[in-house]
Amino acid sequence: MGSPNYTAPAAACAAEILLALAKAPEPHSMSALAKITGRTKSLVYRVIRELEATDCVQEVEGGRYWLGISALELGGAYISQSDYTSTARNVLQELSHETGETVSLATLRGSDVLYLEKWEGTYSVVTISHVGRRLPASCTALGKALLASLNDDEVSELHEDPLPTLTLHSIASVQELLTDLAATRERGYAIEVNEALVGRACVATALQATPAQPEANPNAAVSISMPFHRYESNAQQLVDQLLRARNQLNANWKTRRLFHPR
Repeated sequence: MGSPNYTAPAAACAAEILLALAKAPEPHSMSALAKITGRTKSLVYRVIRELEATDCVQEVEGGRYWLGISALELGGAYISQSDYTSTARNVLQELSHETGETVSLATLRGSDVLYLEKWEGTYSVVTISHVGRRLPASCTALGKALLASLNDDEVSELHEDPLPTLTLHSIASVQELLTDLAATRERGYAIEVNEALVGRACVATALQATPAQPEANPNAAVSISMPFHRYESNAQQLVDQLLRARNQLNANWKTRRLFHPR
């Protein structure tokens, strides 16, 4: 006889609440969290009280909740303990120093990209991304680079019309996205202009499996973002620098143990 299946509803509820608050643009009430997680209000109430006691969540205005300071400790511990970190950081820092631009590393989580690392260069200006933030994959070069590693059926399963948009220039339909991804596969890197932030451009490429490890699936991409006028005047040089950095990451075995999409 096989082992019985055990469940822990309170533990699952706690994880769901933390993830919901991590993705939320604003604090949520207990009722909203119960709706998002599909859990009963009584269970959400008990779990929130336990999370509050450990500073994983905190109550803000009007009886609503957001992440507490202990969530920062968890995120920081993950970054410091991950196998990819030391190699990726060195490569990203060197690329940012070399180009003077903003360099990021991200992974695909469903139809979003999750930012894992970010380095600001000499010429960096304000951006909308930061470590731990999610953005719609279809609006970003990082997201499009990662989606291009999937086939069209897999991409279509993750998206439905209309797509979320960040600017008037963002891709708004699945068919438009598939057309863009076909071009991305053809050139070997993704381009985004004014789609995540007006006045900004970004180029990105996904890490790849290597002949030595053909089964590897890093599920991560690296990007360089900059004001559009600097992209126009330095596009090919930036792409060459980006691809060299990707090859450095590909060559290191630690970057093989990255992230599975969820």
